[in-house]
Amino acid sequence: MDKVIYTEREMELIDPKPGTKAAAARDFGIDLSLTVSNLRLTPEERIKRLDSHVDGIRKLQRSVRWLSRASERAA
Repeated sequence: MDKVIYTEREMELIDPKPGTKAAAARDFGIDLSLTVSNLRLTPEERIKRLDSHVDGIRKLQRSVRWLSRASERAA
């Protein structure tokens, strides 16, 4: 895996100054490096990634419904 090199501006978000909104987000548990990696994508790439996640969730939901029905039939 390649080492990620952040710009100075990206580092300000990843390692924010205390008292900032970014520091509050980090302290809440938000991984700001993921935010930076997402911001590096074009809007089109972000939409494609979102669509891929939505497709995966739909497949998972279909599988859960199928398993639920199969379980009801077996009972």
